[in-house]
Amino acid sequence: MKLKIGKILKAQGIKGEVKLACYLDDVSMMSGLKNFYIGLQDYVVEHIRTDGNFCYAQLKGVLDRNSAEKLKDMEVFADKECISLPKNRFFIDDLLGCEVHLNNGETIGTVTDVLQYGAADVFVCKREGKTVSFPFLNDLVVFVDIESKIITLEGKRFAEVAVYED
Repeated sequence: MKLKIGKILKAQGIKGEVKLACYLDDVSMMSGLKNFYIGLQDYVVEHIRTDGNFCYAQLKGVLDRNSAEKLKDMEVFADKECISLPKNRFFIDDLLGCEVHLNNGETIGTVTDVLQYGAADVFVCKREGKTVSFPFLNDLVVFVDIESKIITLEGKRFAEVAVYED
C-alpha cells in the first residue's frame, strides 16, 4: 500500500534536487526512505536531507534543474511498510474502523475520523447514529491493537474529556 507523504514544491539548485513539503507528522521519518513514487514513476532516492517541515531529495535520473522543475506540484508517495513509526504511533488509516471500548467493557463506537489540531489528535467515533469525540491522550489510551482493530480507553478519564454531539 502506498501513502501520500509529501508534495514537490520546487527545484532546488542546479543539480536536480527537489524541495518537498512533508505530510508526515515527523519529517525525520522521510530519512529512511529509499524509493518515492511520483506520478506513474518509481524514483530511487539517492540522498535526502531535512530542514524544518521540508526535505530535499536527490532522485536517480533527475540530473538537472530542468528535470526537477518538471516534477513541481506533484504528489509524492512511499510504500507504507517502508515508513517506520515510533512506539505508540499509528497510521490514521489503520485507526479508522477500530472499535473503541472503555476498560470497563462499555463500547463507545467505531473510529470514523481523526482530526489533527496540533496539541493532540481528536478521534471521532460513531455508534447508533450518535457521535462522540475525544483527544488521543497518553493518560486516556490504555491499549491499541491494530491487528484486532480495538482501542481501549480508561473510563474515568474518558468521562472527563469526551464531547458528545447533540
